[in-house]
Amino acid sequence: MENTGYKSFALLEKYYTDDGTSTGETKPNAISDPDYIAPFLDTISCPPVTRYYNTQQSKSVIKNDCAAGYLGSSVTLIADANQFVSYESLIDANNQAAAWLDNNAQIYANSKGTCEINSNPQNTPIIYSSLSSDGKSINVSWTASYDNPGIIGYQLYRKKSSTGEWQFHRSINDGNLTSFYDNLLDSETTYFYRIKAQYTATSWSPFSNETSQTTAENIPVCFVEGTLITIPDGTQTPIESLKLNQLLLSTEIETLNDTNDVEKLYNWSCSYLLEKRITSPIIKIRSLTADKTIVINNGLLEATPSHSQLIQRDGIWKFIPLGDVIVGDNLYSIDKEIIPITSVFINSEKRKIYPLTLSPSHTYFANGILTHNIKPIDN
Repeated sequence: MENTGYKSFALLEKYYTDDGTSTGETKPNAISDPDYIAPFLDTISCPPVTRYYNTQQSKSVIKNDCAAGYLGSSVTLIADANQFVSYESLIDANNQAAAWLDNNAQIYANSKGTCEINSNPQNTPIIYSSLSSDGKSINVSWTASYDNPGIIGYQLYRKKSSTGEWQFHRSINDGNLTSFYDNLLDSETTYFYRIKAQYTATSWSPFSNETSQTTAENIPVCFVEGTLITIPDGTQTPIESLKLNQLLLSTEIETLNDTNDVEKLYNWSCSYLLEKRITSPIIKIRSLTADKTIVINNGLLEATPSHSQLIQRDGIWKFIPLGDVIVGDNLYSIDKEIIPITSVFINSEKRKIYPLTLSPSHTYFANGILTHNIKPIDN
């Protein structure tokens, strides 16, 4: 059984109250006994194994086993929050949920969906949409009449907000394609979609119905209040006391073309870390609140799950989200020492954080550990 962090007791031993010595008498520590001692939290002696649970996810598909002349309904299968668990990362738990949805959504739709007579003689597409698990992308899908095999493509239109103007968004030059994955979207924005089918170079169906989804807010990314940041003279300053244009001790890592684009940053790796100390000014800093943080080594580091952190795993140095680190990874200290990660916990209490941006190098030292700052969050 994995450790829960709680220490329990199988036996109770009787002691004399006057001198605190044992009487030698013992008895089972049973719940029914008035002397029962319940398990208590002791994360030092019984360090719990970190568990990551999936967030709620869903997938909508169309029942596809209806007879000719009938259209299937759209059915949504939901993977409830906490349905899947991982000892690796939140991403892994969500990937388990996504895989389960991929394997079961169509079976579920064919079992639970309904077939209705096609009342769409003009073959107008019917459009649907669903939001990705991280709330940043939208999957758009559509169906047209099964009675018309002559569709050669589609045109997808999109608008932002209910009062926005419809804009041509994408041509789909394949009549067999019935979905589109829309990403690089603005946060906290409602996107509307509609589509029309193409039969010939000049023949189009009417526009479909409209569908919409609202993207999630930007998740703040940085360290919590009280984190000590190293300045060029080697002393440390609490992150909440830092000022715009203040210089921080930074470093240039050999072979790394430093960037605040996490997609490029996460493609870098090396087997031997060489770095040169420099200084970089803060060009942006602000105060935000985070609903969840990751705590490493009982508080050595505490930041939001998406914060980019330098780690060594299997002998390879690379940057990954802090939420993906595991026990056994290594950190790199300001004294060029390797610090093993011995514990990883999720803290669900609200914490004040201070996202900051540096230039030209995006690295700095938090509590003496080399880390990376974030891609700036737009206001």
